Amino acid sequence: MLDRLRSRPALSDDQKGRVPPGQYVTQKWPVLHYGSVPSVDLATWDFRVWGDVEEPFTFSWEEFRQMPRKSIHRDIHCVTRWTRLDMDFEGVPIQHILERARPKPSARFVVEHAEQGYTTNL
Repeated sequence: MLDRLRSRPALSDDQKGRVPPGQYVTQKWPVLHYGSVPSVDLATWDFRVWGDVEEPFTFSWEEFRQMPRKSIHRDIHCVTRWTRLDMDFEGVPIQHILERARPKPSARFVVEHAEQGYTTNL
């Protein structure tokens, strides 16, 4: 019975070259969140860069919104095995952040810190 529940539709010819082995295509965003979704007060929100950088800095929400933005069209493949095709994203390219922060030669990794103690690597 579990095999039947786990079965996924076969990939179309167009999808076969775009979907990594072991992934399945979904049309929805799977919910991968633990706990409540935090509310955000944009008046106190900040984006802070610190650590092994020449120029640590903090942006307010308004300052962050003034940074150059870029739109991209991509497929996204999650480590939890789902794929969404033909996604449109817009945001601040990491290159702009790195140019401002100027990582030191000894810097090797980036860790993002978010609400409720969540962290992820970049």
